[in-house]
Amino acid sequence: MLAYGLCGMSVEVKTRALILQRYPYRERSWVLKVHTETEGTIAVLALGRSSMAFLPGALLRLRLLVRPHRELQRLAEAEWDYLYRRLYHDPARQPYLFVAVEWLAQCLMAPDPALYGWVRHQLIELDETPEPQAHLLRFFTELLPRLGGALPERPTSLQALEAVYQATWPAWRPLRSLSLLETLPLPTYADRKSYTRRSSSKDD
Repeated sequence: MLAYGLCGMSVEVKTRALILQRYPYRERSWVLKVHTETEGTIAVLALGRSSMAFLPGALLRLRLLVRPHRELQRLAEAEWDYLYRRLYHDPARQPYLFVAVEWLAQCLMAPDPALYGWVRHQLIELDETPEPQAHLLRFFTELLPRLGGALPERPTSLQALEAVYQATWPAWRPLRSLSLLETLPLPTYADRKSYTRRSSSKDD
């Protein structure tokens, strides 16, 4: 736990973070909603920064200047924690990241390093798996009990699973990005074979 300075002085915090949302602020600056490993979900001001590193879903390492009781914290430095191989570059893969980030933005709040590490791993798997829709359903099915929710039965679709989240979070907003998945093609045999080879090489 960090001990904050007296008189509201800023404290430097180094943490891993997931970008959830971004909003333009003046020229070449951004207000970011980020979920961090140590501080939970906070708003961060990034002054004079390129937009590339702040794409929603980005996994970064941040150096922050944090003041207690302030709604907007300051970004001092950012670097990539993990670079996706496909989620940003494959048009057929991007909608799955859009769904994941829109979903996470509504339910990640308090700091929980173990949960952050698990979510980070799930996003990396989403980048690599040949069956992203099945992985996304498994991801958010397993996330709910980690957040204190309960599943009456195992859902068979993302739409059914979202209904459970809506019942759990009264302020839940329907996911607009889910409609993007309806027109996507199923993964090919070549995708599955390539993923199997990569997974085997990691295990060796």
